[in-house]
Amino acid sequence: MRPVADMLTAVRLLTVVPVGRREGEHPARYFPLVGWLFGALAAGIASGAVALDSADGLGALLTAGVIVTAWALLSGFLHLDGLADSADSIGVPGDAGRRLEVMRDSSIGAFGVVAIALTLVLQVAAIAMIVESRSWWALAAAPVLGRFGAAAALLWRQPASPHGLAARYAEKPVAVTVLAMLVPLAALLVVPPDAGRTAVVAAGVVFALLAPGPFARRLGGITGDALGATIVLTETAVLVACAIAGGLT
Repeated sequence: MRPVADMLTAVRLLTVVPVGRREGEHPARYFPLVGWLFGALAAGIASGAVALDSADGLGALLTAGVIVTAWALLSGFLHLDGLADSADSIGVPGDAGRRLEVMRDSSIGAFGVVAIALTLVLQVAAIAMIVESRSWWALAAAPVLGRFGAAAALLWRQPASPHGLAARYAEKPVAVTVLAMLVPLAALLVVPPDAGRTAVVAAGVVFALLAPGPFARRLGGITGDALGATIVLTETAVLVACAIAGGLT
C-alpha cells in the first residue's frame, strides 16, 4: 500500500482534492502523474467548448481563460503563489538569507505581480491557440512536464533549508523513483509516432531540469515556492512551444 499512500500524498500536495491524511514517504516521484489530472481537466473543458461550438475566436480565448482558472483553483493557487514569492525573492539585493526572508513574507511585491501577470497572459494566449487548433495533446503535456520539473528538482537539487517542503520531500536518485517519474512522460508519446511531439517533450524535459537553477543559485538551494515556480514556468514554456508549433494532436 506504500505506493498508494505516496500517490495520494502527491495529489494532496499539488491539488485541493481531499484524499485522506495518510502520509507517504516518497510522493515526489508521483508528481508527474498528478499532472494528468490537470491535463484531463483541461481536455474536458476544451471538449465541452467544442461541443458548444465555442472553441474558435473569442470562444477559444474564453475557454483558455476558463482552463487557466480551473488549473489555479485545482492547485489552490499554490503554484502561482510560489511563482510570485520566488520572483520577489530573486529580485531582492542581498545574500541568500535575505532572499529567503523575503520569500517567507506573505505580501507580494512588484516582481511577483509582474511575473504572475506575464505568465497568465502567455498561458491564456497559448491555450487559446491550442484550443483553436484542437491540439488536445498539448493540454496534457504542459502540466505533466511542469510537475516533472518539480519532482526532478527534489531529486537532483539541494534544499535551501533543512526545514520546509523541499527538505521534507527530497528524493534520492534510485531506480524506482526515476522510473515512476518517467512513465507519465512516456505516456505522452503513446500515440502514433510524431517528431514534433517528441521534440516538445524532449525540450520540455530540458527546460524543466534547468528552470529551478536560477532560484537554487540565488537562494542557496530550492524551496517549496521554487518548486511552484518551476511548475508554472515549465507549463508556460511547453504551452507556448505547442502553440507556436501548432497541429500537435
